[in-house]
Amino acid sequence: MIKNFKLGRAILAGFLGTLAMTGLMYGLPLVGLPGMDIMAALGSVFPFDASPYLMGSLIHVAIGISLGVLYALFFDSWLPGAGWFRGALFSLAPWLFAITLLGPSLMMASELLKGRDAVAANPCAVSNSSAAPSSNPCAVQSANPCSVAPSRFNPCAPKLNNPCAVKNPCATANPCGGGAGTPSTGPSPQAMSLMAHLLFGVVVGGVFRHQDLNRT
Repeated sequence: MIKNFKLGRAILAGFLGTLAMTGLMYGLPLVGLPGMDIMAALGSVFPFDASPYLMGSLIHVAIGISLGVLYALFFDSWLPGAGWFRGALFSLAPWLFAITLLGPSLMMASELLKGRDAVAANPCAVSNSSAAPSSNPCAVQSANPCSVAPSRFNPCAPKLNNPCAVKNPCATANPCGGGAGTPSTGPSPQAMSLMAHLLFGVVVGGVFRHQDLNRT
């Protein structure tokens, strides 16, 4: 296993997998699905005055490359199937972490670093423009402009001649949580995260395919 390990190829596999995964996450709004702002989620836990995307993008790429190296070292040689299939199987592990432990981990890191609120722990949160920016838009917000009583100042309030009635941005269901406005159809955030991680794994396994090359 180790003797056939190629570090450069593993790094390339992790990098290309991260690019594909990131493109899918940020391209979801193009097909009418909520985006997954993972770079803001990772970068917002640091108490820096710079944009969270700077640190978040570095961490995101570093994690992707590290996962590519981890796959090449310990998983490519014994997982069954073709390279892309082995990578897809491997991607289930980081996906399970992302939907169970990523949020609490980022909240803990935010508290330790005394950075901004841990709203970024939810990758779906950043793209919700109808919530207060200093708190989790997936939670009930007293300052949410969509929840205030109807008035002539609230563009989201029901009115006879409401210009927002046809495409009211506040009428769209919250993709990060339940509630009366949550649609009964469409993929859940967990399912969209699974799609992104599977794409990452398929690319990583397809690029790094030493087992396929060494098989007789």
